[in-house]
Amino acid sequence: MNQSTVNCWSDLPSELLDLIAQNLRNYVDYVRLRAVCPSWHSNLPKKPNHLLTQLPWLLLPHYDNNIISETHCSFFNLADNQTYRLELPEVLGNGKVCWGSPHGWLVILNQEGPLLSLLNPLTREEIRLPSLFFFPETILRDDLAGIVIPWDSIGYLRNSKIVKALLFGNPSETTDYVVIVIMTGGPCSLAFFRAGAVAWTLFMDTRKISFLDVVLFRGQFYAVDYAAHVYICYLGVSPNIVQIANPAETYADAEPEAKYLVESVNELLLVYRYQFHIWATRSNSTYYFTVHKLELSESKWTVVDDLEEQVLFLGTHCSFSLSAGSYPCCRGNSVYYTDEHWDPSGTPSLSKGSCNCVRGYDLGVFSLYDGDVELPPSYPLPSSCSIKCIVPPPVWVTLAP
Repeated sequence: MNQSTVNCWSDLPSELLDLIAQNLRNYVDYVRLRAVCPSWHSNLPKKPNHLLTQLPWLLLPHYDNNIISETHCSFFNLADNQTYRLELPEVLGNGKVCWGSPHGWLVILNQEGPLLSLLNPLTREEIRLPSLFFFPETILRDDLAGIVIPWDSIGYLRNSKIVKALLFGNPSETTDYVVIVIMTGGPCSLAFFRAGAVAWTLFMDTRKISFLDVVLFRGQFYAVDYAAHVYICYLGVSPNIVQIANPAETYADAEPEAKYLVESVNELLLVYRYQFHIWATRSNSTYYFTVHKLELSESKWTVVDDLEEQVLFLGTHCSFSLSAGSYPCCRGNSVYYTDEHWDPSGTPSLSKGSCNCVRGYDLGVFSLYDGDVELPPSYPLPSSCSIKCIVPPPVWVTLAP
């Protein structure tokens, strides 16, 4: 771009520039708009004044010659089928695990330092959460083994306890966000942290329940357990749960491997995920989904055969729904899913990029219309058969400044 062209763009009236910015849908286009010339870069704020509707991006490890990078991650953008490399060592190495969210931030499980933290992958801003060691009960008893285990064992907590960490709210926009963790084997199965608090709060009556997912629906938190019972979760000084619905019927008498709760068009959905287990590679392969809608007044489930224009995003994050009508690159009446099968014992060496089990590869798009499962060809997965893991496992995250 020559100097005369730059000067021409700089002369654009600020009102027209603001109008152009207001019509942009995603943050990538906004960044490109600010980069046109120095004048636009200074006149447009780094954080847009209007709310950008944004498709989620798929966070993947970055590969250099089929070796996992120790410093960079790849972000696949559904909107333009492009992959972007981003320096993000905060989510790599040292046994770290991350969960995505539709709120612009990742939840990071750390081996060193604070156990849990929030990270904005664009700005690299980090919010350190209070240590889980501050739980009021520091000793737990394993009734089956008959032994007492110290709760403040970081390796025990990291490798065996936290199943899922879910962020509700964008810390860049609100001071009232909530983080909920799902655990197994500890003093409870659910705990939450509300922004501004000094410690985590436990649901003390949940230890014997194995939860799989939590969703925020109509201002209230709902949870689903391994048996597909659904509960309302009351957050407060003395939090408690109340079961409101029994399991929905399964597909062809098969047992779903995973259950998700999703808010979609002001409806609460329960999604069953069916998988084959491949013993030779210690991996799972998804072959079907069923979707069920909760009739709140009767606490009953009805089967949803057609999501119409809605698209569900499921995986190791807060499950959410978007309209394909706003995003032609997405397929309506479909489920976009990532691999949930995570085993710390199968974590590969970052320098070698290999391990003895398959992790992270069970991702794709399921069509409710015809029941087909397809892996979009543009996903930037390594082609070498020697790489059997994707670490960190792919997660959906909506990027926001």
